[in-house]
Formats: sequence, C-alpha cells, structure tokens
Amino acid sequence: MVAVIPEQIYSEGLYTVDQAARLARVPARVLRRWLDGGGGSTATIHRRIPRSDAGALGFIDLIQLLAIRAIRNKRRLSLQKIRETIDEAEKLGIQYPFARKHQTYLFADDVVLRLPDDRVVQVTGKYKRQDLIKPVVELYLDDLVFDDKTGLAAEYTPLREGDRNIVINPTIKFGAPIVHPSGYAASTLIDAVESEGSIEAAAEAFGVSDADVKIALRYDDLLAA
Repeated sequence: MVAVIPEQIYSEGLYTVDQAARLARVPARVLRRWLDGGGGSTATIHRRIPRSDAGALGFIDLIQLLAIRAIRNKRRLSLQKIRETIDEAEKLGIQYPFARKHQTYLFADDVVLRLPDDRVVQVTGKYKRQDLIKPVVELYLDDLVFDDKTGLAAEYTPLREGDRNIVINPTIKFGAPIVHPSGYAASTLIDAVESEGSIEAAAEAFGVSDADVKIALRYDDLLAA
C-alpha cells in the first residue's frame, strides 16, 4: 500500500516501526499488530500518518501506542475494545483520544475514557459517572505537555535527572530523543562514547557536560530494559 504523506507531517515527528517500538518499549511484532491488525483483526489505532510502504509513524501515533501499552500492562484487555473506544470517541468529534489528556477506567472487558472537559467516552453506555472507580495509572501522562489549541500531546519527557531531561518534541530533529538543554540527540552522545572511548572524552568532543552524556546513556539503558 502506498500513501502520500502530507508535507506538514514531517514537523510532527517521524519514526520507523522499530524506532517507535523501542521508544514505546514494546516488541516490534506486537506494535505491528496494534498498528496493522492481523489474524482477522483490524488495526487498533487510527494512524496520524497514513499507512505506507515506508511504514512511517508520527509523534501522535507514538503517544497512542504508549497508552495501549499502559492499558495492556494493567489488564489483558482486547485490542478490539480499545479500537471500539477510539471509534466511539471519533463519533463525538474527538480525534486521537488516547493522545489527549484523559483518565482511563477499566470495567471487566470494557474501556471508559474521561476527558478534561468531563465528557465520558464509553462504548456500551451502561456505566454511570458515579460508578467510575479508580482510573488506570498511566504514568507517561505526567511526562506529556499538551498543545492548548489542539489538545493533543506536543512534547514527551521520558526521563528527568536534575536540571537535565530527555525530551521528545516532534518539531525538533523529527522527534528524536534530545538531551535538554544541550540540544544534542541522545543517540549522538551515545555513539560518541563508543567512538571517543569514554564519557569524559565524548563530553569534551561535543563541548557538553559529563552529565549530558550520562543521562543519554541512562535513557538508552531504560529503553533496553
């Protein structure tokens, strides 16, 4: 399948399936199932970037995948139920609901979403607001900054250490993880350790602090784990 990727999408992050799988900490084969379906099932999310031979994903797609990971880690909820919730949200005019501020509640094999404006998205309609129990803890939500105009996720900070952060912003270096405030891609500093032979030499080569290199290495370890 070949799809034309809108030019503006390139300012919204760009990842291969393998890159997105690593950042979401999900096996690539599992992520492909969420994206494309398989075995008679349909895709779980609505892609921000249309499916194409290149297999490119966007930042909003990555955030949706983080949500699915959080829900599936809590309970082996069917992908069909998650997709039905997304479809129901779109009927209400809410695109990419899992890439917005929300609370997720699980009831047996159903998903219920509550949005900041207090709208409740549910597939069956059998749940009342007073019945909503403690929401699923989605830790990644605390690491997101949302766009005031669109309501969608605009920046993700998966690691913080002191005054340095790892930041994923779709408008910077195609959404690659960046060491803030130095501005270098984490992968650049990680590769420098190997090429220069040590953390200290890598930091000197790029004119940054040892702490910049160390947080890049720690983030790499986090993803590998």
